[in-house]
Amino acid sequence: MFNKIVVIIFIAALTLSNFDAFAQKTTIWLVRHAEKATTNPADRDPDLSEIGKARAAALAQVLKRENIKQVYSTLYKRTQNTVRPLAILLNITPQDYDTKDLAATALRVLQANKGNNALIAGHSNTLIPMIKALNCEVPFEELSDNDYDMLFKVVINDSNKAKLTISHYGDLHYTTEVPLAFSQGATPGTNIPIKSNK
Repeated sequence: MFNKIVVIIFIAALTLSNFDAFAQKTTIWLVRHAEKATTNPADRDPDLSEIGKARAAALAQVLKRENIKQVYSTLYKRTQNTVRPLAILLNITPQDYDTKDLAATALRVLQANKGNNALIAGHSNTLIPMIKALNCEVPFEELSDNDYDMLFKVVINDSNKAKLTISHYGDLHYTTEVPLAFSQGATPGTNIPIKSNK
């Protein structure tokens, strides 16, 4: 009887310690805004195209079960409207961030979401620096203007070691190839095709 009690206590302690370790993992998802309505350089704040709006809806479907607790977006319509469907679905008010100091933003996001999951929406020229600011290795220096379907997942453990995996979601729309080492462990629900009313 005594041995059974010891075994039960040991298993309970082991389970709780494993749960504790799991709870401390922080997962930050990052995504570029979806397709823009215009490519006119004079338009500094274009909205999403119909295809972009459909991609935003697909993003919500991909991430709706990933226990996202907070959503961050730049001040532009294209990023705000990319995260809007997910934010509405999860009843989250997105927080704005300034791209001028990505290191400070990364620190704020990590401090506010320790042990939780969050989503950051950015731009082709801000996503890679943001991932680096999260202390994570990235396989390329920048995204091309045609990279719209990549979903970045950064998992940070208790020791502040970060691991990046990259997957695609919705209709494929990319030119930058993801090395195999970064595409292993694909995100649940990726490659959900998007449908446009266009």
